[in-house]
Amino acid sequence: MRIFIHHRTHYAYPEKVQFSPHRILLHPREHPHLEVESFDLEVSPRAKVRWMVDAFENHIAVAHFEETSDEIIISARLVTLLENRNPFDFLIEPYAETYPFSYNPFERKALNAYLEIGSPSTASKVLPWIWKEFPQLPVDTLDLLTQLNHRIRERFQYLPREEEGVQWPDQTLTMGSGSCRDFALLFIEICRQLGFACRFVSGYFYDSPSGEGHVHNVAQGSMHAWTEVYLPGAGWKGLDPTNGILANDNFIPCAVANEPRLTSPIQGSYYHRQFRIPSDMTVSLTIEPAGQREELS
Repeated sequence: MRIFIHHRTHYAYPEKVQFSPHRILLHPREHPHLEVESFDLEVSPRAKVRWMVDAFENHIAVAHFEETSDEIIISARLVTLLENRNPFDFLIEPYAETYPFSYNPFERKALNAYLEIGSPSTASKVLPWIWKEFPQLPVDTLDLLTQLNHRIRERFQYLPREEEGVQWPDQTLTMGSGSCRDFALLFIEICRQLGFACRFVSGYFYDSPSGEGHVHNVAQGSMHAWTEVYLPGAGWKGLDPTNGILANDNFIPCAVANEPRLTSPIQGSYYHRQFRIPSDMTVSLTIEPAGQREELS
């Protein structure tokens, strides 16, 4: 399946400002089931764009702006090739099929950053919530993860938020609502407090309008956030607590990290002679099946 994506971000300022280098994380992470057929990035005002691969193996475009401006426009057009696959088509090592289990020493050393739990000031309510919802935890590892994932979908109300950042897990538990990135962080904290290595994922989700692939994505129209849990023998497997499903071939990851702020699609600062000057951000996103024509011509 070929998917066309157009992601456009517009920042507006009341006066001309200067910009720090901006990190742009809009290029999908390729894997055997996902290929980027074409990718075109346009940045305004004029900037020198250099590519890098960070410590998490994300492909990042770094824009060094050459002039001041009262706006920034960052536009990415891309076509991806997605291979249809069964999200349950994997095998877990026998010792990890039942919960609890321990990662072997070599994996645990590599996974340390993904096992670190939150502080008592931001995640003290997580374990009590787990025991309230699951007085007896399922012993099957995959069953446990899928039930936790689906329970967030059942118990919490999705509310889109335009402001940057994420809610702490305790905030989401108290409010009973949040955005996809809030649910992803809550699920990460739940998993880590149970001993699973887990990471934050930012990217695109194509929700087909009909057929078996349709899930009525509540976060439609914006970049999506979900999680990946490391399972011995299977590797990193995606779970989407916003929609309560396993990540299938319609999920297109752009960035992964041990904490959400490192996956923000666009990261940078602006400067002005005044200490504070407001900014306004507008984002538009199109995700649709690619036609036979060349979208990037």
